[in-house]
Amino acid sequence: MFEKWLQIYKEKMLSRGEYLGELYDIGFDRPEAHAIRKGSEMYYAFFARHYSGPIELRGLQDRTYHIVDYVNGKDLGNVHGPKAKISADFEKHLLIEAQPE
Repeated sequence: MFEKWLQIYKEKMLSRGEYLGELYDIGFDRPEAHAIRKGSEMYYAFFARHYSGPIELRGLQDRTYHIVDYVNGKDLGNVHGPKAKISADFEKHLLIEAQPE
């Protein structure tokens, strides 16, 4: 399991991206959300014991993005910024990448 997370870290190198802490309020928004911009991609991390419902992807440009759950290799479809919503159902975490089309 550790190897999987290490490989994801090496592939994405999100520590070199720009953390966008102003997009979500940890005390108010549910599920807990974090966003990182790296190049033209946006990365989102959502955390909750269990969550089912809409999730807003903030900080996108006015364009179309392809959304992928990069941990599980699941295609989540396309959205259009600057604010977009997806339907989510997850346990513990959902880590997604928004790739511009």
